[in-house]
Amino acid sequence: MRPPRYLPVLFSMALGAAPSLALAQSSPAAPKAAPAPAKAAPAPAKAAAGAPPAARQRPGRARKPKKADDLAGRPVATFPGFRMLPTGGSRVFVQIHGGKVDVAESKAAGRLVYRMKGAGAIQTNRFPLVTAFFATPVTQVQLVDQGNDLDMVIDLRAQTEATYRVIDTEQGVVIQVDFPPFVPDQRAAAQPEGARQRAVRRTIPQEPGSSDEGSPEL
Repeated sequence: MRPPRYLPVLFSMALGAAPSLALAQSSPAAPKAAPAPAKAAPAPAKAAAGAPPAARQRPGRARKPKKADDLAGRPVATFPGFRMLPTGGSRVFVQIHGGKVDVAESKAAGRLVYRMKGAGAIQTNRFPLVTAFFATPVTQVQLVDQGNDLDMVIDLRAQTEATYRVIDTEQGVVIQVDFPPFVPDQRAAAQPEGARQRAVRRTIPQEPGSSDEGSPEL
């Protein structure tokens, strides 16, 4: 009996598949894929070119309020003044605009102080007014803030009598302080003329209520 015709074909197919099966059994298992690395944190954004580092930036300084804002609604000393009188005496005065003020006088050794209640003054009117080169007992006049009030401080080179008065005007008041004639010390009178020219001088209009003319003013 002859074997079926398809047996040689099956036998050859089995012989060809055997090496493949042996190779598959002998090869190691494929390694598992490694886990994906964690994503790195995003890098900080670079500063714009020319911009200073954040650590070097300083907060802006708070601006001080303007002095004019503090004087809103208050009487204001527009300017202090000094003048020699034809009688040989001298006068210190200050004009107040914006309302009436009460004035209190106080005396100390070498100084007179006139406090103007509720008044104020701008910075340029608070500089010292030097009068030491005139024949007057007054050496200096200065407006000084005292809280909500304003002091007119008069420094004296010698003790002397002084009289003051308050004159009402349409804009406010004028405070006048008059001094008698004074003979200065000869050593002070011998100061060079150049030193007198360097003194701070202010020319201001004649104060209201005065009819004196031709006398020097500061």
